[in-house]
Amino acid sequence: MLVKYKKLNERTAMGLIAFSCEVKDPKYLLETVQAYEQEEDQRLYLYKQDEDFVGVIGFQLMDGHAELKHIALSPSFRGERMSYLLLDEAAKLLRTDIMGATEETQRLVDKWKNQ
Repeated sequence: MLVKYKKLNERTAMGLIAFSCEVKDPKYLLETVQAYEQEEDQRLYLYKQDEDFVGVIGFQLMDGHAELKHIALSPSFRGERMSYLLLDEAAKLLRTDIMGATEETQRLVDKWKNQ
């Protein structure tokens, strides 16, 4: 289940986002999460399974679509099927077309759309 990010979950979000980027610097990760908090056109969701947050997905809303900026899962939950589940739930929540913001996220979105 996707849950809208709250400040209370800042450290969890930082840890999960670290799985999706090469830069592991805590300051960079904090700034990334804070950008989701401060920018009205950005959305960050945590994926909760049972009682634990095991994934994160972040978007920038554009004219008529959402660009996937971050998607990451804890190592024990990884796999295309889980990524597709996050994208399915996000598409229902956002009610808009999803596109990739980077080469990597675009490849994932293309595979998800063609499944």
